[in-house]
Amino acid sequence: MIKMAFSHRLLLGRLLTRSGDQAWDFAVPLILLKILPGELRVAAFYYFLIRLALVIFLPRLTSLIDRINRFNAARLGILLQLVGVLLGLFSIYFISMLNSIEPMWGKGPFIFAFVGLVLGGVVASLGSSFMDIAIANDLVPSSFTENELAAFNSRLRQVDLLTEVTAPVVAGLLLVLESPLAPLFGFLLIGLWNVFSFVPEYILLKSIFDERPDLKNKEINIERVKNSSFVKNITSGWKSFFSEPVSLAVIAYALLWLSVLSPHGVLLTAYLTDGWKLPEWEIGIFRGLGAFFGLGATLLFPWVNKKLGLIKTAHIFLAFQSASVITALMFFYMDNRTGQIGFLALILLSRIGLYGFSLGEMQIRQVGIRPEVRGEVNGFANALTGIATLGLYGAGALLPSTQDFTKLIVLSVSFVILGLAVYSVWVRKSRQIKY
Repeated sequence: MIKMAFSHRLLLGRLLTRSGDQAWDFAVPLILLKILPGELRVAAFYYFLIRLALVIFLPRLTSLIDRINRFNAARLGILLQLVGVLLGLFSIYFISMLNSIEPMWGKGPFIFAFVGLVLGGVVASLGSSFMDIAIANDLVPSSFTENELAAFNSRLRQVDLLTEVTAPVVAGLLLVLESPLAPLFGFLLIGLWNVFSFVPEYILLKSIFDERPDLKNKEINIERVKNSSFVKNITSGWKSFFSEPVSLAVIAYALLWLSVLSPHGVLLTAYLTDGWKLPEWEIGIFRGLGAFFGLGATLLFPWVNKKLGLIKTAHIFLAFQSASVITALMFFYMDNRTGQIGFLALILLSRIGLYGFSLGEMQIRQVGIRPEVRGEVNGFANALTGIATLGLYGAGALLPSTQDFTKLIVLSVSFVILGLAVYSVWVRKSRQIKY
């Protein structure tokens, strides 16, 4: 029997986790709209509550990574995802039995089922984010040298892009399957896909820790293990995060999330459909090319990083993104077909800068955060991007019409430029730090 390499097992575990997550996130809103036609507000409220819960609870949860051994952290992440998926699956079936927000026996049953669905989504999302931090931001930097991190991180991101493209396609094909013996048969298959994927994922992680028992345990930050109120822990946690040497680099990355200029973004897709009246096939090609250009960044980043170093490489990629979106804005104001093509092409080019900077920011966190506080600090970093996402959708709600989209584009470009400015300040402050 051929023994799988250590790095390949980590990548395969990532593939299992991300493919299930992507398929589930794709399927849930579609199945809700199938069960409750026209009730887009239900799906929107569902995702809003999940994002809000992640912002509030994720930093507190990920602080556990700093207090338990790595194998127990991985098991907890898998358990949370399993419980969340099962609860969500049962809740969807319960809602399908009601067939309406206001069934003839009152609103109560629907509210009960929706609360179960939200709880399932929150638990599954917390588990997924917990696993991402436990593996990518703690186990990986403890397993590879700094010289090896850039190449391995690029491969991790390639796995993410692969699942981003293929998992929704497979999920979409499964959703059309029907069976007279099982209602929502395709959705059931997606749920089972998630549930059973946790078994090989657990086996892979167990084999990693069996082979490398030195990775199980780490230095525990005793000062963090205190009995204090939830609010006090969160408040002190934010203060600790902003005092970290890498905080400005993380803030610069979070600012990039305040942008509608994403090929797979909901708001941009809606504008291309309603504002520009682009056909679905054209939008589909645009979304697919977004992943392709992101893949290009994962191939370029290790090579540039080797030549110029981490901080400078990340700076170059972020500057490239800024230049791309500024030029895209100029094409947008042309208001003709040439302007449309130029705008979309520049958005695609900007993905090279975004994904390249994303890889740089990830490695900056990996090597710049002390091992004993990786869980907590990365939890707050993820919460920061969650806050940015909530802010983006809040802006979309305040500027809902197609005519208002120009303002969202200008704001998006402004936040990318602000991100570059913040990162530039951090670069000057961190010249004495070795990365």
